[in-house]
This record gives sequence, structure tokens and C-alpha cells, in this order.
Amino acid sequence: MTKFIGSLIFFFLLPLFISHSQNLDKLREEREVLLQEISNTSSLIEEKKENRLDNLRELNLIEREISAREKLITNFQDEISQLDNHIEVNQMLVNDLEKDILELKAEYARLIRDSYQQKGNLNYLMFLFSSEDFSEGYLRYRLFKEYSRYRQKQGELLIENQAKVSALLREIQQQKSEKEDVLASVESELNRLKNNQNRKSKLVKRLRTEQQWLQQSLKEKERAASQLENKIRELIASQKKENINVAESGEFSDLMGKLSWPVNQGVIVNSFGEHRHPVLKNVTIKNNGIDIRVTGSSEAFSVHNGTVSTVVAIPGLNKAVIVRHGKFLTVYGNLVDVFVSKGDIVGAGQKIGRIFKENSEMKEVLHFEIWEESTKLDPEQWLLR
Repeated sequence: MTKFIGSLIFFFLLPLFISHSQNLDKLREEREVLLQEISNTSSLIEEKKENRLDNLRELNLIEREISAREKLITNFQDEISQLDNHIEVNQMLVNDLEKDILELKAEYARLIRDSYQQKGNLNYLMFLFSSEDFSEGYLRYRLFKEYSRYRQKQGELLIENQAKVSALLREIQQQKSEKEDVLASVESELNRLKNNQNRKSKLVKRLRTEQQWLQQSLKEKERAASQLENKIRELIASQKKENINVAESGEFSDLMGKLSWPVNQGVIVNSFGEHRHPVLKNVTIKNNGIDIRVTGSSEAFSVHNGTVSTVVAIPGLNKAVIVRHGKFLTVYGNLVDVFVSKGDIVGAGQKIGRIFKENSEMKEVLHFEIWEESTKLDPEQWLLR
């Protein structure tokens, strides 16, 4: 009965333990991505600053780093919670096993005591020969063997459970040590986050003296975004839905979260959707895609196999390449040199252009969008992390 209860407890707790372990692995994978992003962003922030454009670019980077650090702290806190759950589950197992061990010890002591009282070949032979017939003698023989085997199994189970307790206690100690390390990391990240926030406050204060310039810069970006959106909608309207390749659509659709990046290395400095302006009060920025500041090569690459639908010039975004993947479109803006033409078939990772590098707010920034027919999608959710 004790063995059955112990097995039942392990049966119910094992899926929970496996789930905790999988969650921990996922958290640690996410952390590596965040740490790499913070490292890339920090190196860009430390570049020499000379004018208001540099200050604005630095502000965008610091905002991104603050966001990454906040996610990293949440990641650490989630790991602490997972470790606490691990420790709790393991402690429950230890407590139940210790109860089983106490019962097994009592049972095993009784078996040894009974065996001692019945010891000796004479008692064993008397037990057999006192049978009325052969069948009863054989049954008594079987009973004696089963009793001996049961006593042996109880002893083995006792040793096995004691070994399990020792292993679980070692694991609990290791998890507590890991938790202490993570707590130290949280404290360190909180200090770095505070430094980022102080640096951001100083930049915001400095840039608030440039209200007119910021408003003008924002209008130019909105105008460029609007012109690019109109070009995309015109393209969608001109291409009949019945000519869309269904197989290509399905292939692209399956790649959510797995698409290769359109740059070799970079940091997202402006995210998708609507969000507040970092300096101008009560002003909202709308982004139809994401802006990626490159940290290495300035070349842009196709994220997947497709056909170049068009190459257009957009004031404020230089040139933009639009690639069709079935019912999906990927858009690569702010290119100065374009290596492809309308109708070209491109492969995943193929160079399609070079990113603008002159001194402006969009210096070394690729504007990247993904559309599903006439619906704008968040590219960050599609790119491989």
C-alpha cells in the first residue's frame, strides 16, 4: 500500500515537474536573446554623440534598452518563481517519501522480528511436515517463499526511497543556490535600469529645447510612412487575388517566429503600432512596421523566398523594395542602392539593397514591414528570436 501511494504521488507530480523544467529552459533561452540585444544596444549608445540627431537616436536606443532590461528583470523573477515551484514540489516529494520510509521501517522491523521468532530449519520443517497432505505442504512452501520475497522487497524499497530522499535534498540545495544567484542578478539589473532611466531623463530634458525641430521631424516621418502605405495599398489593389499563389501563402504563414532577419545584425529602435513620443507630450507615434538600427553590415536581405513586386522611391525613406510571398508582402525601406528589379525571384537571405548611411534620424536604419493582404502585421512576432 505504501509503495502504491508513493508511486501515485510521483505519477501526479512528475508532469508538473517536467512542465517546470521546460519553462525554466524557455526562460533561459529568452534571457540569452535579451542579453544579446542589451549588449548590441549598449555598444550603439556608447558611440560618440555630437548633435541633436545623435541625441534623438540615443534616446531611441535607451528606450529600447530600458524595455529589454525590464523584460530581463521579469524573466529573472519568473525564473525565481519557477525555482520556488521546483523546491516546493521536491519538498513535497521528500515529505511523502519520509512518511513512506517511517512506515517501511516499522513494517520491515516487524518482518525481521517475526522471522527471528520463527528462525531455524526445525521450525521451517515442522511448518511443512505438519501439513495434512502434499497439496497443503506445497501451499505452505509457496507461502513461506512469498513471505521471504516480500521481506526482501520491503528492504529494497526502503533503501530505494532513502536514496531518492538524498537525491531530492541535493537537488533542493542546488535550486536554492541557483535562486540566490538569480536574486543577485535581479539586484544588478535594477541598478543598471536605474542608470538607464537617469540617462533617459537627461536626454529628454535636453531634447525638449528642440520642440519645433522634433515636430517637423515627426511630420516628415509621418508623410513618408503615409506615402509608403499608399503605394502598398495601390499594389494590393492592382494584383488580383485569384493570381495569388496559395502554396507560397501557406509556406510563409508557417514561418511565424522563424523568419530570418532582414539584416545581419541589428537592434529594433522603433516598434510596431502606436506608442507615445519619447519627448513630445500628448503626441503618439504610429509605425506600420519596425525600424532596425544595424550594428554590422549595412546590407538588407530578403527574409524568405518571393517575387519582387515593385521598387519605389519614397521621400524620407529613400527607396523601398516590396517582395510578395503568396498573400504576404515584406517591405524593405530606407535603401539607397537596390540590387533587384520588379519581377525578380529572390531567395531567403538574398541581398536586395544597401541601407542609407548619411547623417539623419534614419541613419543606418532599415524600415521593415509585413502585410497579409491589406492587414499590417507586427514583424517582431515573425522574426526569429
